[in-house]
Amino acid sequence: MADTNHVDYERSDVGLRLAGWLAGGLATFVVITPLVLPWLFPPSTSRITPASRPATRSSAPPLEVTPRATLLATRQQEAQIERGYGWADRSRGQVRIPIDRAVDILLRKGLPGWPSQ
Repeated sequence: MADTNHVDYERSDVGLRLAGWLAGGLATFVVITPLVLPWLFPPSTSRITPASRPATRSSAPPLEVTPRATLLATRQQEAQIERGYGWADRSRGQVRIPIDRAVDILLRKGLPGWPSQ
């Protein structure tokens, strides 16, 4: 086997002329684009201040300043409702009773239409 130091390259990949055209096209695109865009989008060039200030209030709920305290207060209110008596719907005559009392009544009377043992 003969050892040759001949180095060659693929001549059919890209010609010098094609590389020149691609570079020229890219340069033209980069130069022309900023000149054409204002013509296509005229409002983008005007510097108009807004007619009114942005809204300072929205319908979104406010951010919680003290979320832990709010959560504890909410849980305390819910626990008070669970443990107390009150009207659920006065017009229909529905009352609210403590959960423990409701369980006791249910165990004693059972559910209507439910098979008992």
